[in-house]
Amino acid sequence: MRREHPQYLRVQRNVVAAGITFSAIGNVQLLKHPELKQVQLSRRLTEQEVERVVQSFLAAARNGAVLVSPKISSGEKAVLNAAFAEGLPLIVLQENGFTDLDKPKGAKLMEACAEGRLLLLAPWAHHNERTTITRQQCLALNNMARKLCEVGES
Repeated sequence: MRREHPQYLRVQRNVVAAGITFSAIGNVQLLKHPELKQVQLSRRLTEQEVERVVQSFLAAARNGAVLVSPKISSGEKAVLNAAFAEGLPLIVLQENGFTDLDKPKGAKLMEACAEGRLLLLAPWAHHNERTTITRQQCLALNNMARKLCEVGES
């Protein structure tokens, strides 16, 4: 797979989707999937509510949807982690961009990208400082995820 799709394992610049320019690592063809489903969960959900929502998103992904999220809240992390564990396709938006030589971090992410079932998107440039993501950035990333899914609906 790495030899067949080396582009999945290197940074791709100026990827435009829903009118937004991203840097990307992974399978950019996932952006063209006919069913993109935004994963956005409130932090106020109970553990039982989160589990119910996780199962709902997993069912949608098993039926062909690609899940899209910045993976911010614990509920969103639960959904994406469960989907990742099952090998389901994901698009993950992140606050920090990529350096020219970046690769997916860790063997499992590398494998998922090489297999074409993961796309990491970054709308902003890379920075070396350790910063806490701001509320405005969270809102912006969730808005971008929503726009990506809306484009898939039309």
